[in-house]
Formats: sequence, C-alpha cells, structure tokens
Amino acid sequence: ARPIDRNLLHAQEARRVLDRLFGYDLSGLIWQKLRYGLSAGRVQSPALRILVEREKEIRAFVSEHYWVITATLKPENGQAIIFTATVEPKTAIEAEAMVTGGRQAKWQVAEVEARSVTRRPRPPFITSTLQQAASSRLGFSPAMTMRHAQRLYEAGLITYMRTDSTNINAGAISDIITLARQEYGPTYADKPRFYQTKSKNAQEAHEAIRPTKISLASAGGSEGERKLYDLIRKRTLSCQMADSTGAQTTITAVTDNLTVPSFTATGYQIKFDGWLRADPRAKGEERALPAVLKGDSLELKEISSEGKETTP
Repeated sequence: ARPIDRNLLHAQEARRVLDRLFGYDLSGLIWQKLRYGLSAGRVQSPALRILVEREKEIRAFVSEHYWVITATLKPENGQAIIFTATVEPKTAIEAEAMVTGGRQAKWQVAEVEARSVTRRPRPPFITSTLQQAASSRLGFSPAMTMRHAQRLYEAGLITYMRTDSTNINAGAISDIITLARQEYGPTYADKPRFYQTKSKNAQEAHEAIRPTKISLASAGGSEGERKLYDLIRKRTLSCQMADSTGAQTTITAVTDNLTVPSFTATGYQIKFDGWLRADPRAKGEERALPAVLKGDSLELKEISSEGKETTP
C-alpha cells in the first residue's frame, strides 16, 4: 500500500469545510429548482453571492437629476465653438436662470491652456488590426474583410493578408518614402521607420500587409475591394511619414454676469499634420479648435440646457 499523503488529506478536509460553509445549503435549492445531482461548490456559491450583492446595490441606487448647460460661442475670427458649463445645476429653475443670464451677458475668453502633443504614425496593418480598422471605418465583418483581402492578394495587389508581422522590406520602405515626399513635400517623410511586433507568439513568416506597388492609387475589382485597398494604402503610406504635432487645448469662457459659471471647450489644435495628411480619418473625433487669445470677445449664438439623471 502507498503511504498516506497527509498534505492531500488536509487539502481535502479544507475543501469539505468550504463546501459546508458555502455550498451545501445552496445545492438543495438547486436540486429543487433545476435538476437533481447538481452541486454548488466553493466556486459557484461565492460568485453567486457577489452577483446578488451587486444586484442589491443597483436596486438600492437612487438616481439624481441634473442639467447640462451648453453654449455655442463664436470668436471674431474663427468658427463657432460649443462650450459646456463647469457647474451642473440640480433643478430646472437653476438651469433656466443660468440660461437666461447667459443670454443677457457679454462673453469673452478668460483663459487658454495648451499642452503640446506629438502623435506618431500607426504601424502597418497585420491581420487583426486590418480587421479592426475595416470594421470601424468601412463596416466590414472580419469574414468580409478577409474575402476582399484574399482577392486583392490573388490579383497581386497586396502582400499576404495573414500575418502578425509589422515589418516592411527595405525596398518597399524606400518607395513609400519617395512617394510621400513627392506628394506632400520633403518635411513629411524624413527617415525610415521600423516597427516591432509586441506579441511573443507572433507569426512573422510574412511581412506586414501593404500594397505591392505603393504608387498605384486605386485597385480592386469591386467597390469593397477598392475601399479595402485604399485603407491599406493609406496606412502603409502614413506609417513612414513624420510625426503629427499639435496642442491639446482647453478654452475657458466667462461672462460679465456673476450668476453664470464659467464654460469650457476642449479640443486639439494641429500645428503640423505630418502623417495625418495621408490618413485624415485617423484624427478620430477630436474637435479642432480655432486659435483664440485671452481677452478675445465671443459672440453668443445659442445657449440651452438638457436634463439628465445619474445611472447606477
């Protein structure tokens, strides 16, 4: 006979104690409601308790009403900007008083805070990032993306579309930089860029997904193929271009009416577009703010309030 493993016995006894504390009572209920023989052990019971406690917190939550005040203000030389009040009133009466005060007041820029921001180009596409970008920008499903990519590859228009590598061969990089300089100027592509794959298990037998001939502006036998080719070409071209520089800016507006709180607008001011010149949609949804200075007057175009309530 094998010797008794006392550590194993202690572990088994500990599990039995845990089952008595957490599982046995619940197991009987499960037999009645679901099916005989099911067990609620040391994992399921604590997990269920966490869910129940969370649900009790949600049900006990009491929502609060608040109002968001927005004002559309236009500087003397520039486009109108939407500002949001820094104070959120709790009653409709307070909100209406702020709106009325804002309509009767004079507005001006109280402060401009800017923080320098440098945005580097994104690496060339691999399989997963191509699927993500095609989904968000083109509305393609992963399967549709790969079908279009397969046809582009079979036609010799792009490199192999199943890859985890962000590498591009030296000859192709030289062609990309040459084209960027020709189309946008020498400041837009100053030096080659090399990217490293972060995943340790990456399949890097093939290079990144790119057009086989970067000078070919449009390609594909169908509309979907042409859209996907354009997406791949823009990412490939932009990945070898210069950084985009700008400022993350917050503008604070105030009135001469002391009952109206300050309003702020946050956005991005581009100083040098860099790689965004080749791929403008990569800017995302950041608002572009006009250049204003402290003390500039602002013309009120519209001010309104919207009632909301907190959620659990």
